[in-house]
Amino acid sequence: MNRRYVITRVPVQGSQPLICAVCEEHKLHEVTIIPEHAPAQILHNIYIGRVSQVVKNINAAFVEIAKGVKCYLPLSDVKQPVFVKRITDKQVLSQGDELVVQVVKEAVKTKEPQVSTTISLAGLYAVVTNETCTLGISGKLTAEQKKLLREGVQDVYDQQLGVIVRTNAIDAPLQLVCDEIRALQEKMKHILQHAPYQTHYSLLHEAPPEYIRMLQNQKMEQIEQIVTDEPTVYEQLIHYMNQFPSANLKEKLHFYDETQLKLHKLYALEVQMERALQRKVWLKSGANILIEPTEAMTVIDVNSGKNVKKKLPQEQHLNINLEAAKEIAHQLRLRNISGIIIIDFIDMKSAEAQAQLLAAMRSFVKSDSVQTEVIDLTRLGLMELTRKKTRKSLQEQFMCSTESEK
Repeated sequence: MNRRYVITRVPVQGSQPLICAVCEEHKLHEVTIIPEHAPAQILHNIYIGRVSQVVKNINAAFVEIAKGVKCYLPLSDVKQPVFVKRITDKQVLSQGDELVVQVVKEAVKTKEPQVSTTISLAGLYAVVTNETCTLGISGKLTAEQKKLLREGVQDVYDQQLGVIVRTNAIDAPLQLVCDEIRALQEKMKHILQHAPYQTHYSLLHEAPPEYIRMLQNQKMEQIEQIVTDEPTVYEQLIHYMNQFPSANLKEKLHFYDETQLKLHKLYALEVQMERALQRKVWLKSGANILIEPTEAMTVIDVNSGKNVKKKLPQEQHLNINLEAAKEIAHQLRLRNISGIIIIDFIDMKSAEAQAQLLAAMRSFVKSDSVQTEVIDLTRLGLMELTRKKTRKSLQEQFMCSTESEK
């Protein structure tokens, strides 16, 4: 598996956004666009927020993390809040309350950023949270792997905090996993212990740059090389990797200084990103899929084109649908399509074929680092999916990148 993580600048309509791309055999699998003149990142930052308004009819509050910067906080998410200042304890939240919050979703279109009182710190191998004081293991691992990791980290697990051991941990030295859990727990304790002495709008923890967050979400054993031609990015990656000396990340890091061929040209990132923004995606069989984002959901239509032969049409339909399902799973991740997704596959009469398609789609989305759930096929033959929304879609990122230059 020749998978590489590439960080470089690509010319886009007069701007030079930073592109963070996961490529396999030079094919784009995942991408994030960071505008050239992007505002300061707030996603995953931890602040002392101040409640500016409580709106009971939507069961939510609006919390300011900086003067004039309002964020949405569902009251249902307020489980174990860490208050710095409290007006009254007769209700969940009151105007003027000050508490520790973390930005968990970016602003999308007309929606404000979303914050939570559940605080988490993520590393390569584990996540530490203040919400549930339990030790959890990645659901993507086998029962035997979970048992092995649970026993291995039990001695460093602080029962005052919650710990989730990530999938990457199974391929790392156990001592390194334990060291990271210990360090994350100490950092979390420091944040929570010092929060009561801070004023509102204080930044308690600044999350690492988005390209490091994206790296943390990759399966490290699958990444053969991390390559960049940006000196500042390279230096920050070195600094980050020094925290994980046993992970052999430095051995994978490469600074690209070839002058004859630009890094973005080497991986044809301009062309591949242009394709990733088009409505129609062609399949090898000659069929195609149409991707239509709407305000409420994303609708995907599978078309056979001229592919279906007169003989055994139902068998052909199944083969096209399976090919389309694999490509759709890839496109969801590439375009970062989230929320409700409805797929109109080619109609199949056989219940067995429908079950096979459902099972295949569940298998294809399993490798997605973002939580994706295949719900079912409706009576009309439409497949329903949901994909957790945490960042802007690729299309929205592209629009933000071009608008930042205007």
